[in-house]
Amino acid sequence: MKKSKRGKILILGGGLAGLAAGFELAKANKSVEVFEKWNEVGGLARTINVGGFRFDTGPHRWYTKSNMVNDWMLKLLGPEVIKVPRLTRIYFDGKFFYYPIKLLNALFGIGIARAFMAVFDYTRARLRARLFKRKLVTLEDGYINQFGQTLYKTFFQRYSEKLWGEKCIQISVDWVGQRTRGLNILTILKDIFFKSGTVVSLVDEFSYPKDGVGRIAEKLASEMKEYKGVIHTLADVTKIFHDGKKITAIGVKHKKGMKRYEADFVISSIPINDFCLALTPLIDERILQLAHKLRYRDELQVALFVKKTHITPDTWIYVHPKEIPFMRVMEMDNWSDGLSPKGTTSLVFEIACNEGDRLWRKSDKEIIKLVSRSYIEEFHLIDDRDIIRGYVHRVPKEYPVYHIGYRQDVKEIKLFLKRFKNLQLIGRNGTFRYNNMDHSIEMGLYAAWNIIKGRKLYDVESVNIEREYLEEKKIENVEDKKLENEKTS
Repeated sequence: MKKSKRGKILILGGGLAGLAAGFELAKANKSVEVFEKWNEVGGLARTINVGGFRFDTGPHRWYTKSNMVNDWMLKLLGPEVIKVPRLTRIYFDGKFFYYPIKLLNALFGIGIARAFMAVFDYTRARLRARLFKRKLVTLEDGYINQFGQTLYKTFFQRYSEKLWGEKCIQISVDWVGQRTRGLNILTILKDIFFKSGTVVSLVDEFSYPKDGVGRIAEKLASEMKEYKGVIHTLADVTKIFHDGKKITAIGVKHKKGMKRYEADFVISSIPINDFCLALTPLIDERILQLAHKLRYRDELQVALFVKKTHITPDTWIYVHPKEIPFMRVMEMDNWSDGLSPKGTTSLVFEIACNEGDRLWRKSDKEIIKLVSRSYIEEFHLIDDRDIIRGYVHRVPKEYPVYHIGYRQDVKEIKLFLKRFKNLQLIGRNGTFRYNNMDHSIEMGLYAAWNIIKGRKLYDVESVNIEREYLEEKKIENVEDKKLENEKTS
């Protein structure tokens, strides 16, 4: 198979966004190379194998509002995809509540007095929102505007502050837009009374690769190599050379030293601030200052391999109490029975922290003990004898932190980077946007198709900005489907 002579395409970052772009470009006979900093591809959506236990790096279910992206994934994985019933609950004050919120469960669970206040506060908040338009700035503003004071303090404040490690008044309201966009009591009522018809409301099942979410990355990498694409792992992009109008080359740190790669086109999913700081010659001091302002929240992911199965009915549980170190726990045998040896499962706990802080610096042994003790004492579902072993996976830059005013900062950075005509930014960290994996894949596809078509027909920045709730999907009619097929042909 001959390579196209249309130029060398370099993709920075081997997560799902970068791999989706690389796969499409290699399939189109383009000369493309992917550079991944870590020893495996997949980015934030990997499946780790430890002694026969396969567990995901967080609860990455496949759900998308785009039929095009869904069809693309199903074509890629085919019979490997299974349907998984979703049960997600909130653990709060010793009780379990369904999430997304089920109205009666929530109101009865919090008690009559608090339930009355919740309904009253919600009604007052919605009337205020309609009658007195005010600028919403903080995370607290957004939750109270959407749910009222009582539900905010009951279900959202504690968990949000545990996740971010700071007060809700210090985080931008945009996080509400990303996580609960369009979700309110009316959405919940619609789910109860109008579940059939043209709206699939709050998702109660999802697609999932039976051998773990990492199969998406594994399959993309395998297919890309089949089409003669090149993937470099343990390849840290430390220099990005430019002439003021184009990215001309990158400098990559390999195990054996530095190497320079010339570029005709560049697609980047590495953190946007790291991209700016790697540019050489140095760029405007103002942009460098803005890049330094961008922050991320990091994670410790702790897997306990347990001699039990189906310990809970949940795919994952949000854990609100601040005295419990982990914010979420996932049970892998409720995703797929084949991920662990027979009679066992993996429990995966997520601890939000900052790289280099007190928690991050703890040894793996200390972290495993901290998590196992806390889980056993709080939930009483397993004991020490059930635990085979533990494993710690450290994840830098799990979430972009939306500081107050971040949107203008990111906008200014992106406006500056537009001067590089052969550059496209994709992915969660590449665009500094809280994407789910379907959004990142869609960005990667758009970036690849722009290069294949020879002009920017697809707007990467249009992905994941819809106003409807992320888990509410309209079923498209035949004409809608026809239009989408024509768009991608």
